[in-house]
Amino acid sequence: MHDAQHITNRIKGKALLAPMLGTTDIPFRLICREFGAALTYTEMVSAAGILRSSSHSYRNAVFSSGERPIALQLVAADPANAAAAARILRPLEPEVFDINCGCPNDRICEAGAGAQLLDDLPRFAAIIEATVRATPIPVAVKVRMRGQHARSDIRDIVRAAQDSGAVFIVVHARARNVEYAQPAQWEALASAASVARIPLVGNGDIFSAADAFRMMDETGCDAVMVARGSLGTPWLFRDVAEGRRCTLSEHAPDNNELRALLASHLSQTLREYGSVRALPRMRKHTLWYGRRFEGFEDLRKTVFATDCAEEMITAAKQFFSDERRPLDPDNPEFREREMAFRERVLFWAKAVLRTDG
Repeated sequence: MHDAQHITNRIKGKALLAPMLGTTDIPFRLICREFGAALTYTEMVSAAGILRSSSHSYRNAVFSSGERPIALQLVAADPANAAAAARILRPLEPEVFDINCGCPNDRICEAGAGAQLLDDLPRFAAIIEATVRATPIPVAVKVRMRGQHARSDIRDIVRAAQDSGAVFIVVHARARNVEYAQPAQWEALASAASVARIPLVGNGDIFSAADAFRMMDETGCDAVMVARGSLGTPWLFRDVAEGRRCTLSEHAPDNNELRALLASHLSQTLREYGSVRALPRMRKHTLWYGRRFEGFEDLRKTVFATDCAEEMITAAKQFFSDERRPLDPDNPEFREREMAFRERVLFWAKAVLRTDG
């Protein structure tokens, strides 16, 4: 079994960036790392796809040296496939291999992977054990608080993970069949902490540093994982790293910093993908950055009116002029837009979700 303390000593910080398909690519991971994310994750990599030499799966597995420390996330339905994929990908030398046992998507679960494994703990444990045996690289696991059929609760899941050799576990505080519109059940994290002998990372409804510290205080988690809360607001990681129990607005970058940040993000995306493939990602990130400001509807119209990546970068720079004012967080329009954003994030993810088996 790998030494959990050794790997956690290499992860300096309390906030990790969640793997989000179609979103947490190299440019975004680099930005979150610069803002203080303690660990970033690749997008989901299909073990079966790696064994078939799928270019899509290999593409998701690639990362740059500036992102370290990084976890490479594998999704697998079969212990032999998980182990074989880990052996093939070992030369990339991620700090961690993470086993995805939390994705609730029907296509992933119907293939016997993701959150479906939580309803089959013997196979869940076998996949972790096989991956641990296959590589000297530490193996972690990301789960939900429960599968679809509630055969096992989170304490059973945590025990199975740690007994199988996982060095830490991330728990998303929702069951497989619970919609994101429903609040995360943080009490499940406290239940997980009561039996955990390995570091426990909590996930679910972290939208500010204040949320992050409150989750750790209330549940006993060792760290948090941030998903939707990082989109368009990566300075959340800086707030956590600097120990500020604050909202996103209290220490937000000024317009000059935001303008430079967005321009850098979009330019990196353009270089990474080329103009045609970059456009969908550039659009959504531009809107996520701009959603908290007056004049957002004008930005939205501009973003969808152009098919030129360079024009989009110019429009984004112009939007964050010195005169552009953020909405007051107490403004009803702000709250309505923020809730719409959280729902729309799921649309973006579903629009790109695919599996290679």
